[in-house]
Amino acid sequence: MKRAAFSLIELLVVIAIIGLLLALLLPAVQKVREAAGRAACINNLKQHGIALHHHHDTYGYFPPGYTVKATDNLEMGGYCGFIPLLPFLEEDNWFNQWNPNKLWYEPPNSDLVSISMKVFLCPSNRTYGVINTSFLATIAGRPLPNLAACDYALCKGANAAMCEHCQVPWAFRGVFDVNTQTRVTQITDGTSNSFAIGESAGGTPLYRMRRWYDDTTPDEGLFPGQSPYFDQSWSSGPAATGALHSRGLMGGACIAITALRGGYDPPFDEPMNNSLVLPSFDFNNDCTNSGSTRGTYDIISGFHSVHPGGCNFLFCDGSVRFVRQSISADTYRALSTFAGGEVLGDY
Repeated sequence: MKRAAFSLIELLVVIAIIGLLLALLLPAVQKVREAAGRAACINNLKQHGIALHHHHDTYGYFPPGYTVKATDNLEMGGYCGFIPLLPFLEEDNWFNQWNPNKLWYEPPNSDLVSISMKVFLCPSNRTYGVINTSFLATIAGRPLPNLAACDYALCKGANAAMCEHCQVPWAFRGVFDVNTQTRVTQITDGTSNSFAIGESAGGTPLYRMRRWYDDTTPDEGLFPGQSPYFDQSWSSGPAATGALHSRGLMGGACIAITALRGGYDPPFDEPMNNSLVLPSFDFNNDCTNSGSTRGTYDIISGFHSVHPGGCNFLFCDGSVRFVRQSISADTYRALSTFAGGEVLGDY
């Protein structure tokens, strides 16, 4: 009596069928994961919106996008607008330890900037992120804390000029600029038509860095040991500073723009999800970005995400909407400002 058994051909057929089923199943699983990640990302932004309005109810204004004292050099240790939001994100303990009179790399702040917080990370991109700054220690001549990363940015508007006293014209200013305290009553374009916070995914191969606006290839002149992928911190500004001997260090600064030279022709639009992201460099030339040649205007990164086709944005009314990257440049700029008086197109 012959023993029943599978032939080699039958086994190969079964394996092929299993492989085919797995190939069909994988995209479905990826879609479910992306849907879950996007929902969690939206929830993060909604928490930011609640925190912003609680801050406004408490103090009468939204926090500055970036705070710096007694200098027009924004790379000298200022701190991000997410810091004042910590008490309203149930992070009172960390906020109470923050010393606004110290630099981000000085105690006690140096112990806080390394804390990775899930509310500042898009789950579709990562659930933990720290920017390694150990390669800078020798250059800086001192130890430096590793900076906890961030996947969101406060909207600075359509002009990247950075000065201690903001001089960007109102029509091109975002709700979060340098040392500003924007009130809801000043948002004349309407809170439902004005960006507050958008995605700025970091630490991913999807987004590498370019040095100048007109560059079409990634910058190769990175500091030895620096990651080639764009990233930014939720706590500090750019680490490119003369104090740390790190001028030219590529990195973001938790504020983002839709154009670099709003108010001038050309405005140097920065499209959403541009695969080559600009770093944050303060060239200290003027406070309105009137220059158009390299080194004569300040630069800040644009908005970008890992979600296909666009980015999630928190609007000033607290709503969160997915804005497609096919949006027109005019409408994109208009949404990023709060007092421009523009007529919005479809988005």
